[in-house]
Amino acid sequence: MAIVTHHHLHLHDLRFAAPARVRVWKGAATLKSGGVAVELGEGESFTVPSFVRFACLAHPRVGAQGMRPAVWSLALDTQSSADLERAADTSKPHARRLAAAIFAQPAAHWCAGRIADDWQLSTARLRALLFAEGESLRSLVREQRVAWVLAQLARMDDAGVTLHPAAAGFATLPALQRACQDLIGLPPETASRAISLLSSSVAPAVQPVAGASLHSGADAPRQPRYRPYF
Repeated sequence: MAIVTHHHLHLHDLRFAAPARVRVWKGAATLKSGGVAVELGEGESFTVPSFVRFACLAHPRVGAQGMRPAVWSLALDTQSSADLERAADTSKPHARRLAAAIFAQPAAHWCAGRIADDWQLSTARLRALLFAEGESLRSLVREQRVAWVLAQLARMDDAGVTLHPAAAGFATLPALQRACQDLIGLPPETASRAISLLSSSVAPAVQPVAGASLHSGADAPRQPRYRPYF
């Protein structure tokens, strides 16, 4: 499932512990980080280096038959090239390490005591390391949980994904909605609709009615590649 928007959608303060590849399928998008802007047209992609904070503005296009929605997807690269690694934000090694761990297990109970034990240091030392990098444990946990939610919603292949607030570490849907709006600017109603559609897309297949004819080469209706929920 990719993200489909029929109006300008501005998501800000996005940050991932792995390189994030943004691809535009229809319309256009602008990626911004600091004073740098990258314009993407249909069929183009750009990979944002690890832990670099950026914004994404999706632009629908006006065509001969009216407004054409913008369609874009997000994929995280498991391996990064030497060039991407050099461009990554390496000024915050402890925050980046912790962000990767949180993103991998967003539903886990991320408390200072548990992390300090894993890293074999005191909780005071842990907090001091994060403070020196301009980070805090609470904000980092919330940020990466929201990043995980967006990564699930914006991935092109939604096979096997069931997105429930608890899976992202949030107690309720309203809590998840507030976090998405506060941290990246995703409207609450948009997040709710997107999560509902994503969850329904992985529901168990409906068994065919007895006596119903089957189309050759397909046992189930064709699923759309993406859904216009924005």
